Amino acid sequence: MNLHKKMVLKIVIALVISFAVVYTLYGLYAFCTFMKEVKKDVQQRQVRLLCETDHKALLEACRELSGWAARGDLKQGGTYNVRRDRHPKASRFPQPILDLNPSYVYIDENDSGRVMVEMHGGLLHFGVQAYTEDYKKPFPSFEYGDKELIDGLWYYDDGYLDNPEYDKRIEALIQKGK
Repeated sequence: MNLHKKMVLKIVIALVISFAVVYTLYGLYAFCTFMKEVKKDVQQRQVRLLCETDHKALLEACRELSGWAARGDLKQGGTYNVRRDRHPKASRFPQPILDLNPSYVYIDENDSGRVMVEMHGGLLHFGVQAYTEDYKKPFPSFEYGDKELIDGLWYYDDGYLDNPEYDKRIEALIQKGK
């Protein structure tokens, strides 16, 4: 009887371990598949923003939003979701912004005139920051973004944080799109 119990226990343990291994491998597969899709989406959004967008029109659209905030039509310090759970006011945003279908648009809280268009959040933040013509740097070491696209419109990307060679990738993407 004791031998029988040990045999059953070994079989149960083997089944539990097998189930755990299969479940873990499936989870890893699902996670890797998800991350591939996220990376593909990020790359498509980068191409749209960096290569297919009229940057002058985008800057003008952002400056228009900045004017709306200055007049009180938009909340300064406000975040306006665009892609999911669209904020009611976001539906009226200028078309160059809506065409990008960003995650959200943020209007700077300190009446500075800065507008941020966030294309992707989470672990892979990137987008543009637009500044009014009379924008004043809030402090001497302030950085506008990672890469100037045109005067007043700056690209930012978390990829710059830990990769000193990242600008070469972004520049190659821009050149490829030309």
